[in-house]
Amino acid sequence: MSVFCLLWISLFFLFWSALVPYNVEASDACTVILAVILGSVAAITQFFFGNFIAGGTFGKERWIGVFVDLVAVPALSPLFVYALFLLFRIAKDPTGFGSFSLLWLVPSGILRAVQWGVENDPAKLLLIPVLWTCIVVCVSFFICLYLRKKTLVIAVCSCTGIVVIAPLAVTVYWAFFSQIMLVRWAVLAGTLALLICAVVISWLFTAKDGGVQKGGVCNT
Repeated sequence: MSVFCLLWISLFFLFWSALVPYNVEASDACTVILAVILGSVAAITQFFFGNFIAGGTFGKERWIGVFVDLVAVPALSPLFVYALFLLFRIAKDPTGFGSFSLLWLVPSGILRAVQWGVENDPAKLLLIPVLWTCIVVCVSFFICLYLRKKTLVIAVCSCTGIVVIAPLAVTVYWAFFSQIMLVRWAVLAGTLALLICAVVISWLFTAKDGGVQKGGVCNT
């Protein structure tokens, strides 16, 4: 289980890079370096300082604690930082949210594998890396979907998907922790279905547009 947590993000990044190939310009190298550095700083900070919210036992307090410390905020932070990079023109590719965020999360996966391995918590070791991936890939996909076709219907669908995916992923872990059997399997299935759809459609966009692109909006 510790090995899964240790390697999942890195292997998924390699899988995603092979599935949706992209030519990275030399100017993007600083963004890649920043992703690893800032991700390492974030991971080390939380590793040493612990959780920011002392979550309750089972109720809404626990859900909020999971949202902030375990699932949503760690996955959303690199997406937010990349948006700032675009705003200040540190990054130039508006479709690079996914790659940047996955690289950011690699150090977190490594350090959390050590921490949760000591705690011997299988739910954290197996579930949370997958939930991070679901949030990052789905948010990136919905952004790229909107960039690809800026219509009102796509905008509404994309905004809905972006708003829903993080609470959905948090509810998965919360339901597993709270031993709510029906909810945890149903919500997990829905979250994984969104991830699979995002991966497949992104690959189809790439195949339709001729494989490796430069500046293509189908790449996340």
